[in-house]
Amino acid sequence: MAIIAGLNISPISRLKKTWSKVQLAKFSILEHQMDPSSNFSSYRSTLKAAMWRSAGATDERQRIVVPFFSLLVKDLYFLNEGCSNKLPNGHINFEKFWQLAKQVTEFIAWKQVACPFEKNPRVIAFLQARPVWTENALALASFECEPPDNNPEKERYKALKSELNAQ
Repeated sequence: MAIIAGLNISPISRLKKTWSKVQLAKFSILEHQMDPSSNFSSYRSTLKAAMWRSAGATDERQRIVVPFFSLLVKDLYFLNEGCSNKLPNGHINFEKFWQLAKQVTEFIAWKQVACPFEKNPRVIAFLQARPVWTENALALASFECEPPDNNPEKERYKALKSELNAQ
């Protein structure tokens, strides 16, 4: 979801030359998997397949499952808040607690998988040293990467440059 969100922000989505190098078939698959319709049913199917693959994996890389954390938290919240602790007959709602325990146990199992990929100190140092850019800084970088190609973009670029010069 973070990849889709990052690629769909305005400063990135406008980069025609950059997008011409993207394998759109792979991007479409990723977009389909993160489609929010039907309560993320495509994502949920993909997650189940990843869990199944992980359970029988012999290769450490196939054991990795990275859930969409926000959706996991949302599911836990609504399961906890949306279901009563007790049934109408006064008995404990074991199904609710079973589902909560199942989801938390799965998450703990995913978290405990050791990452088989080597850390690259240069990449880590690069990412840690990069500043967090504002929306305007991203837009300006986008225009410097690929010049504006229509009047609204040209006006936006001029405004961003004059704002930068005023600082």
